[in-house]
Amino acid sequence: MKKIPAWTQRFLDIYKAGVAHAFILHFNTGDYVTPESPVTLTAYLAQLFASRDIAAIYSRDKGITFPVESMRQDALDILGIAQRQGQSGNATLEALQSLGMVSGGSGGGQELPRTPAEALPLLDRLLRETEKNTAVIIEDAEYIIPDASLAMMNADDRTALATIARWGSDPEIVNAGNPVILITGNLGDLHQSLRAASNRYESLEIPLPDTEARRRFIERYLDERPVPLAEGLTVTAIANATAGLNLLHVEDILLRAEAVKSLTQALVWERKQQIIKTEFGDVLEVIEPQYGFDDIGGLAHVKAFFKRSIIRPISEGRKKRVPMGVLMTGPAGTGKSIMAVAIAREAGVNAVNLRIGGQIASKWQGEGERNLDRALRAIAGLAPTIVFIDEIDQAIQRGGEGGGNQQEKRIFQRLLEFMSDTSHRGEVVFLAATNRPDLMDAALRRPGRFDKKIPFLVPDKDEREAIFKVMARRYLGIETLKI
Repeated sequence: MKKIPAWTQRFLDIYKAGVAHAFILHFNTGDYVTPESPVTLTAYLAQLFASRDIAAIYSRDKGITFPVESMRQDALDILGIAQRQGQSGNATLEALQSLGMVSGGSGGGQELPRTPAEALPLLDRLLRETEKNTAVIIEDAEYIIPDASLAMMNADDRTALATIARWGSDPEIVNAGNPVILITGNLGDLHQSLRAASNRYESLEIPLPDTEARRRFIERYLDERPVPLAEGLTVTAIANATAGLNLLHVEDILLRAEAVKSLTQALVWERKQQIIKTEFGDVLEVIEPQYGFDDIGGLAHVKAFFKRSIIRPISEGRKKRVPMGVLMTGPAGTGKSIMAVAIAREAGVNAVNLRIGGQIASKWQGEGERNLDRALRAIAGLAPTIVFIDEIDQAIQRGGEGGGNQQEKRIFQRLLEFMSDTSHRGEVVFLAATNRPDLMDAALRRPGRFDKKIPFLVPDKDEREAIFKVMARRYLGIETLKI
């Protein structure tokens, strides 16, 4: 028996225990569900609910659809659509004609309503049915009930919001035990009232695939459609290099490799950079750790500190010994930025630049917070990873004081929550650089976010000599430099 995803097991446990019957599935919802087969989330849910009498799937563009014909007919019977036709002797045929499934002659057939104002009342009737057990799946729910001000919503939008919100707590639907599933890529895009505890919607995050899932997907793909691998490149190396990508992204890389008849590390890296930039704009930048400690002259005390505090604990699996974050302080040009890259290389982990300022902020209400939330979820998917924030004293401001920027305040609070989440210890390590730690907010400097502080000093004579030797080796190819 195939192992089901962890989020599916949690969904089943919550539903069977009667804790909730209404769910919001979010984040990696546009991906294949399992590495073993290219099944989309909606198709997977349809399989999951195959034993139910009716599984109704609704989206604004396709209207109400059903996985199999018998479910469609049961729904038509409950809604009374077949009985209302009554013009030919075959009610079933007329019902199918009304759905456009079979030809209705020269006039064609009429489909079920697609607009929320007309479709949601039909779904509401199905959910209240007790003779047939029903499941309702809403695709791209943010297009039906977006996170907008009530004052800006028209009457139909407010009715749709009230209808779907009521599904989570209506006693009649709760007693019927008919599940409701809302699907959205970004939880913050759904109207905030649906996330209120009183509406009893349970939010479940579908995470990015881990290294093992990516490895299994790559193995299956290459077994079915062999692609030559560059010398020294292995499936495990590809799985590690594609951290932070979903299975569709990995498939995209494999398809491109198939087109050029070779899969190389350079192709994987270049396409990964493009995907991350497309998905997250300028908020996240994947760092290719080209330099190690041998490429940095001097800073012996800094290298010893990071070997002791981060590199060795990560390599040895002692996650509890790894600090949540390290603040690097010192004058400009003392090697703080390149040190973050070198640490990632020495530890053998991913590294990203997180840009908080204008890249995340937006003139639209709530969009800045959603941009940050997506970036943080991607960072969690890249784990183990180093997150570097340059000039943190300028990049991150509390805001909100004295009528200041409320968006900055919410972004600041969300980042603090993520940085102090101890479940990330040893998996996500924040490194920040500043030459003015005195300008940083006290909440950022406290232990639990930046547990350690390390000074970068102006190099002395011996360190300057070491720096010259490194530069001569890197740029001039001179291995031995006498000074």
